[in-house]
Amino acid sequence: MSGYKIRLILYSQTETWREVEMPDNITFERLHYIIQRLFGFYGSHMWEFRIPNQSPDVDEVNMEDIARTIDYDEAFDVKVSEVFDENIVAIYEYDFGDGWEIIVYKMEDTNYKNKTALLTDYKGKYNPMDDMGGVFVFDEIMQAINDGEDVENVLDDYGMKKHHLEMMDFEEKYEIGSRIRLNDPVRVLSLK
Repeated sequence: MSGYKIRLILYSQTETWREVEMPDNITFERLHYIIQRLFGFYGSHMWEFRIPNQSPDVDEVNMEDIARTIDYDEAFDVKVSEVFDENIVAIYEYDFGDGWEIIVYKMEDTNYKNKTALLTDYKGKYNPMDDMGGVFVFDEIMQAINDGEDVENVLDDYGMKKHHLEMMDFEEKYEIGSRIRLNDPVRVLSLK
């Protein structure tokens, strides 16, 4: 079995990323599941993957020049190897209202022998949260924490409380070496 080492980079002013090793034979729906777990989302919004026309390097991704979109319906059938054998970048968008974007960067091919995803490294103690208002709100809260401000006042500005920040704490749920089972049931988003 082979696989990929990928970096999942939250498109934000706050440096937040997760590195994972995973099998290359999983579908984009399973990659969606990995991202949901590692970024603390709950699967209650629409999502898609966009494949840029060219991706010479992760720092040079043109987020608007898209060659292909893999939506919810197609994601159950398309294997990640169909994209990452040729490309090094995909863009995952979740919650079209809040507009969370995560750059999926293939760092390298690996000889990965597990049927789980393995967290190998990360940056950023906190995750975003469903329905918090998007990247601007996340960045403002993280800036308040970094500046040593009274974060409860900033949380209050957005109708949040300290327990929300505790829910966003990535390090409470994961550590390097944590595994994500890839055969867990799918949380299906009802569109009715």
